[in-house]
Amino acid sequence: MKVAFQGIRGAYSEMAVHEHFGKAVETVGCDAFDDVFNLVESGEVTYGFIPVENTIAGTVVENYDLLFANDIFVIAEVYLPIRHTLLAKKGARLEEIKEAFSHPHALKQCKAYLKSKNIKMVPSYDTAGAAHAVASGDRMDCAAIASALCAEIYDMEILERDIQTNSSNTTRFFVIAKKENVPEDHKTGKTTVAFKTRHYPGALVDCLKIFQKYNLNLTKLESRPIPENPWEYVFYAAFEAGIDSDEVKSAIGELTLHALFVKLLGSYPKAEKCW
Repeated sequence: MKVAFQGIRGAYSEMAVHEHFGKAVETVGCDAFDDVFNLVESGEVTYGFIPVENTIAGTVVENYDLLFANDIFVIAEVYLPIRHTLLAKKGARLEEIKEAFSHPHALKQCKAYLKSKNIKMVPSYDTAGAAHAVASGDRMDCAAIASALCAEIYDMEILERDIQTNSSNTTRFFVIAKKENVPEDHKTGKTTVAFKTRHYPGALVDCLKIFQKYNLNLTKLESRPIPENPWEYVFYAAFEAGIDSDEVKSAIGELTLHALFVKLLGSYPKAEKCW
């Protein structure tokens, strides 16, 4: 089984893939998120693995837009606690490190630690890419902030673990698949939909009342612009119930009467939140 993710070997997304599917799965790194979707749609991989939300950085809006634009379904959600590690070339010493390379979000999350060690922050494209660059370079006075998996892959020295300021830093991922690859025995506990309201005062409230009517607990509600239609918006909503329940079927049926359109993005088991 092949699973595509955005990034190179050692990315947090790859760590999450192995946490969910195990070590035996074959991972395929992609340059961009839309490449992940393309591989899933073409059938070159069985599943895609995409981040959709982080407790600090917020929603990964690009991936919600891609879910809306493509005929792809969410079949699982996964939570991964983000534990940043300071990595350097073999033989490097912490007291000699002058610069740390990583994605801007990771640098910001480790700012207090780096400041305490008088280490300069240097932005990079991504965490695993920074680790690969440091490992393949010849400098002993620079380090990368990345996953502990990168130390194993690129044969690097772990100088310090858990250097993030916020210990509850967690990323939520979706496992995506083509319709024919959705497991037949798929048990569901959560559902995500996209819908566009009609244009009149209280249109959104009327739609939200439907979820209340059928006792569906909303866990997410967010609006996104529709690029092809300036100043028009689509709403993404997630709630705690599967599409196989009568309440959800009735709610979505009623929602289609109030909204201009409704799209089911996926129904999936509820994952355990951990940090």
